[in-house]
Amino acid sequence: MSSELTFRGHETQQVNDEYSPKPNKPWLSAIRPIRYMLREQRLVFVLIGIVIATLFFTLAPSTTKSSSSFSTVHYDSHPISYFENEPKSTPYHQRAAAVVHSFGKIPLGIKRKGLRIVVTGGAGFVGSHLVDRLIARGDSVIVVDNFFTGRKENVMHHFGNPRFELIRHDVVEPLLLEVDQIYHLACPASP
Repeated sequence: MSSELTFRGHETQQVNDEYSPKPNKPWLSAIRPIRYMLREQRLVFVLIGIVIATLFFTLAPSTTKSSSSFSTVHYDSHPISYFENEPKSTPYHQRAAAVVHSFGKIPLGIKRKGLRIVVTGGAGFVGSHLVDRLIARGDSVIVVDNFFTGRKENVMHHFGNPRFELIRHDVVEPLLLEVDQIYHLACPASP
């Protein structure tokens, strides 16, 4: 005796294999951002921002002057020279060549600002020499090392320097620091 499944009523129905999604509602794309702003109360913050900006720009003193109050500016025919050996009466094309081919004093404000740099594995041989070079360049250096293969003696001469920090930490665990550059040298050598 064999068992047999009997489906009653399914033999007469036609099977439609075509997929037809619901048609998109054209008004839904316009209403969805509005519903989001109202639900999350973003509209209130947008309006408050508009009011604050309007008050700031209407009450802030204007820095532009009327056209009648402009005065004529007279420029000196001999501009300030940042180079020691450059005579003041040289023509422009000679001054431009002097700028390209000579090294002189750097004007204030153009000097490079020191970066905040992390060196992982900075107590090792290569890392300690990199730290020496970065501090000599004028950067602030944070050394992260777990001293498995590195030695504290490699960076001990920087301990009094305010631009040097040493953190004993294994880089396998997360460490959150706000820096400009990272030199990742934390890797025990196994030749």
